[in-house]
Amino acid sequence: MHAVRLAYFLLRMIFSAGRGNQMRRKSCAERTINVLQTGVSGSTDRIFPRLVCLCIVLLLIGWSASFAAHDDLFDLKEVTDGVYIAQAQRAHILNSNAAVIMLDDGVLVVDTHSKPSAARALIQQIKAITDKPVRYVVDTHFHYDHFQGNGAYREAFPGVQVIASEPTRHGIVHRGIPRIKAELAGGEGFGRYIRSIEQSRLALAETSDPGEQERLKREIALEEGYLDELRNIGNVLPTISFERSLVLRRGDREVQILFLGRGHTDGDTLVFLPKERILCTGDLVHAWGPYMPDSHPYDWIQTLENVEKLDFHRIISGHGDVLQGKRQVTLWKHYLQDLMDQVGELYARGATVDQIRQDIDLSKHFSLIDRLEPGVDAHIRKAYREISWEP
Repeated sequence: MHAVRLAYFLLRMIFSAGRGNQMRRKSCAERTINVLQTGVSGSTDRIFPRLVCLCIVLLLIGWSASFAAHDDLFDLKEVTDGVYIAQAQRAHILNSNAAVIMLDDGVLVVDTHSKPSAARALIQQIKAITDKPVRYVVDTHFHYDHFQGNGAYREAFPGVQVIASEPTRHGIVHRGIPRIKAELAGGEGFGRYIRSIEQSRLALAETSDPGEQERLKREIALEEGYLDELRNIGNVLPTISFERSLVLRRGDREVQILFLGRGHTDGDTLVFLPKERILCTGDLVHAWGPYMPDSHPYDWIQTLENVEKLDFHRIISGHGDVLQGKRQVTLWKHYLQDLMDQVGELYARGATVDQIRQDIDLSKHFSLIDRLEPGVDAHIRKAYREISWEP
């Protein structure tokens, strides 16, 4: 936006100097042509500075467009002095948020999104606000939309250290990376983008609607690009792992990197700034409803109780905007407890999972937690498997 304003100011300088009212009424394109034509036959000492300004304008417009493309992926907002949320914008390939934390000698970034190109986009935004290198990256857990951009940070900052809890590192090695390979191979339960591309190509061949054709072509290009990135992802594993906690002290900034128990996954890593009272949670709690396939529901309830004991008043989570206070932590804890209690009681009476789906009532939580209701059926099935041990 600043570049556009500067470009506009320079354009006014170029096209108003030495011109009459008639020239001022001409379109921007006509003025540009006039300047270039005059540069061929006019006085060099008058025209050359204008051509230089015009080149600067074009460069600024290109620079601004580049950052606009980056802004399409992340809205980088300062939460407090030197602490930012890079809020992921709606995208065809899901990205997580990131936290960007300034240290005295560098930058710490929490989570690296679903693909290297997304991480590179955020790196450019970071470089626009500081010349400090990214020295640390924290992977909160092993899900694809949180660690698959690690390699982009190693490319941009060869000395970067990647930090995670020991269970998260284990999860990346033994679950995250195998899932990438399964996605590319079209393994059972995976290969969704391969199938989606095939379906989109069939639909493209059948439709004559120009708008639908454009949409399908765009989706095919995005999904093919994503698969190409997965084939060449060059995953960078965490180089530093810890059991329970790790503390970084850089200048007057203290960063506590914590593992308080299993929940969303078996290794959810938190980043806590005690002085600023800000907590980065990944997907242990975020602005939407829980995602539970890899979760440990009973542990999750206890872990959220552990989280409540920390002294924080803002959360930078894996998805959605900054959360104020501890309300979302408490809402998730109550929902998970209610879910497990009701499923357990109904199962103890001999109900099947389908009967439980009919009889359970979790509706009081729907107005409290955004995007919860669409996931409830999967939550019930997960809770049933957890209690019954049935696959």
